[in-house]
Amino acid sequence: MRNIVSAASTFVKSSRSLSGRPGGSFTAVAILVFALIVSVVGSYFLYRSSKAAFTRHSQFEDARQQVSELLGLQLDEETGLRGYMASGQNVYLEPYETASPQFAPKLQQLQLFNQAQHLATEQALVDELRAAHNDWQQQVANELIPHPNAPDAMARLRLGKSYVDTMRADFQRLLDAYTVDASALTDQSQNLLVRSTITGAALILLFGLLAILADIVRSRTQAALDRERTVADTLQRGFLSGWDSLAYVRVGTGYISASREAAVGGDLFDIYRLDDNRALVLVADVSGKGFTAAVETARVKYSVRTLAEDAGDPAIVLHKFNRAFMRPGSDPESFVTLFVGILDERDMSLSYASAGHPQAFLRKGSDVRLLDVTGPVIGLSPDSTYDGRRITLTSGDVLILATDGLTEARNNERVMISEEGVIRWIREGGDDPKKIAADLIRRVERYSGGRIADDLALLVLSLK
Repeated sequence: MRNIVSAASTFVKSSRSLSGRPGGSFTAVAILVFALIVSVVGSYFLYRSSKAAFTRHSQFEDARQQVSELLGLQLDEETGLRGYMASGQNVYLEPYETASPQFAPKLQQLQLFNQAQHLATEQALVDELRAAHNDWQQQVANELIPHPNAPDAMARLRLGKSYVDTMRADFQRLLDAYTVDASALTDQSQNLLVRSTITGAALILLFGLLAILADIVRSRTQAALDRERTVADTLQRGFLSGWDSLAYVRVGTGYISASREAAVGGDLFDIYRLDDNRALVLVADVSGKGFTAAVETARVKYSVRTLAEDAGDPAIVLHKFNRAFMRPGSDPESFVTLFVGILDERDMSLSYASAGHPQAFLRKGSDVRLLDVTGPVIGLSPDSTYDGRRITLTSGDVLILATDGLTEARNNERVMISEEGVIRWIREGGDDPKKIAADLIRRVERYSGGRIADDLALLVLSLK
């Protein structure tokens, strides 16, 4: 932030040196270029920081899963040994023989993880687990299996219970330690988002001051206000335009704002290549207006990209994003509806999950249907669950994803077009996705008489 303020001060001095000279247009362009550079750099570092935080959080969740698996293996070993001692039948040793070889490698994985993360307390617990398990094997299992009827068998079983109780206590302490570490990462991510929001607000204020200075230099206040709207619109289009092209899909897009004054909104669409065969398809509608909503759309876009790279399952992506979205300190009034789909070129399938986002249509020939909503809106409850769906696509199929500005368009009598009306529009559309998008935008504007009730972001995909 200090560097940004320093750069702003330098810029102000340059503007003053240009007063009285024919350099006003250069000053306006400099403001726009400065805003764009700061916005692009800020978005990039926000994406990198968010991705790193989510990656580390995922690693701690994996470590917790490994601890749970180790506890299960230890229970299998103990149960197998006790069954064998009670019955004398070798068949009861099968769980022991299956679980025992896996215990040491999984402990080694946790040890490497702790070393990489510099976790001294957790490493000490893993060392204790290793020692207790080795003692249990050497002094209990390895002695009782070949000699189940030895005179000291009951004493060794009691000794084994002591080791098992020690291991279970260590398992619980290790789980608690990883939980604390994961919570710390959650707080770190939340603080990052808060700082990003504060920085964004400070930048907005800074850009406003620069615009006012430019007005004084050029004596054209209205021109400066127009430039601010241009910057805002450029930022919004920057969030909407950064998608990847796919060889097997034709794309059409559209966007209209309900208010010229609120050029920045919370509607978003995205196409992001995950690997050579799969691509993420996203449409989201963030509550609110203005730059706060724009910051949230950036958060949604890059967070979902990161989660899709790690999870690959739209239902899991929504589940993890919902929990991240509702971390302590988040705005309780904020919510998001979004559709997350993953296109797979190998079998031409679409796996998707929808968080309270009904504006998703699939056209096959003359048949148009709504895709299922598979879970609640993001931001209602951290315990919300989401299901996934999978459909097979063929050449010529058209997928239309929109925000609620499409189905909630109202005519002069305040009657909404509704989903049935939109399905009729889609059925009557052509095959070119760009023309479909343009036609739907035109129909919404005509139906509403030019009075748009809500922002509309539109993404049309046609399979070649």
